Amino acid sequence: MKEGKKRLFILLGLSILVVYGAIFAFIWFLISNRSPLFNKILLISIVAAFVVIMLFMAGGLLLLVFSLWRFKSSRRLNKFNRCVVEIFFPAVSRMGRLLGIEQQTIENSYIKIVNQMTAASGEKFRAEEILILAPHCLQNVNCPHKITIDVQNCHRCGRCSVNGLLQMAEEMGVKLVIASGGTFARKFAQELKPKAIVAIACERDLTSGIQDMQGIPVLGVLNERPNGPCYNTNVQLCKVRQAVEQLIDEI
Repeated sequence: MKEGKKRLFILLGLSILVVYGAIFAFIWFLISNRSPLFNKILLISIVAAFVVIMLFMAGGLLLLVFSLWRFKSSRRLNKFNRCVVEIFFPAVSRMGRLLGIEQQTIENSYIKIVNQMTAASGEKFRAEEILILAPHCLQNVNCPHKITIDVQNCHRCGRCSVNGLLQMAEEMGVKLVIASGGTFARKFAQELKPKAIVAIACERDLTSGIQDMQGIPVLGVLNERPNGPCYNTNVQLCKVRQAVEQLIDEI
């Protein structure tokens, strides 16, 4: 799996605008071909709608690029940029498939863009308002202790990343939960009501999780899968700590 760069998402978004532009040109050709009055009115209406959509999408994409370039954004602008990204994402995914780009690579690019937008907003939160949301596949498969109900059931043997995450959460004062899937991740978020989330998962689960957590700033940290997906995965604790430090208000 190739690592996705932020510009991949932007370039695929631009290619979508080119496709829409080609559709616009085709419709304009039909209009200029002396169609009956009713057909012309209908086609002009369609063109007008396309122009509005194109202007909105082009403006949104340019504003997103500008915000990413400056690495600075307000909370309101960040919300608008998130809307732009979510609008583009389904079309970007389809365009990527047409061009033979792996879905994971596109999701990787998406995660990096969302991470930068979250960091660029500059929002800070108290430690107790931040939640580290980790997947159960970080736990060693031979471990008999159930930590998805209560992470404190971990016996801290050090055979997996959970012990390190627990130590970090206690040291920094943030919350930590281990979720066995997307449904439980959403359940924890609804119950604990965090103001910000550091989520650990694979590309697919991070993408869907970020999309589910609309309105909550999320920083995504990819897990490592030396044994394949969902089996004895790892996470670089330094990356998780860095993500928490970007969100936490130390004052």
